[in-house]
Amino acid sequence: MKYRYLLIDNDNTLMDFHAAEHAALREALTEAGIEPTDAVCARYSAINDALWKALERGETTHAALKITRFAQLLAEYPAENVCAPRLALRYSHYLGTHADLMPGAEAFLRRLHGQMKIVLVSNGDSVIQRNRLFRCVFTPLLDNIVISSEKGVSKPDPRLIEIALAECGCTDKTEAVMVGDSATADIPAAVNAGIDSIFVDWKNTGCQQATYTAKNLAEVEQILLKS
Repeated sequence: MKYRYLLIDNDNTLMDFHAAEHAALREALTEAGIEPTDAVCARYSAINDALWKALERGETTHAALKITRFAQLLAEYPAENVCAPRLALRYSHYLGTHADLMPGAEAFLRRLHGQMKIVLVSNGDSVIQRNRLFRCVFTPLLDNIVISSEKGVSKPDPRLIEIALAECGCTDKTEAVMVGDSATADIPAAVNAGIDSIFVDWKNTGCQQATYTAKNLAEVEQILLKS
C-alpha cells in the first residue's frame, strides 16, 4: 500500500451533515416559534451555502458565519422575541446531537484502522464537530482530529493540510492522501499542499483536479488498497 497517512474530510464524506443540518434546523426553528416550512429551510440552505463559499475564499470567519446566516434568515422571516445569536446557539446545540453517517463510513474506517494513520481534517465549528464526534461510533478509529476553527485556517488553504501532516508525523508527502467530497475545499487544499487526493463523487459532478475519483467509500478503499 502506497499511502501511510489518510487525511479525510468529515461532513458529507464520513458524517451525513445534510441530514444533521436538516433535523437541527427544524428543531431550532420550531423552538423559536418559526414554522420550518420547505421554503424557509431552502432559504436557509442558500444563505448558508453562500457564506461557506465566502469562508473558503477567506472573506468571513466561522464566528461571523454562525450569526450572519440567521441574521439574514430572520430579516426575511422575522419572529417576535427571536434574535440571531440566540437562534444560532440553539441550532448549534441541536446540530451537535446528530451523528448520522454516510453510507459505509463505519465499515470503511474499521477495515483501514491499523493499516494507516487516519486523520480527520474538517472545516467546521469546534464545539459542534466535537459534540458530534463524541456521539459517533467511528471516533475511536481516528488517530487525530484537525478542525479548522481550532487552527485558524480553513480548507482550501493548504496550511490546514500541512498542520495535519505535521501532527501525524508525516515527512514524506508521497505517503499521504486527502479524501473528501468538496471540489472547492478538500481537493484544492490537497493539490496546493502537494499531496494526492481522492474525490468522493456522491453526486457524479466530477473534479478534474483530483488524483482519483470514487463514487463511494467502498471505491475509495479499493483505490487505497491497490495503490
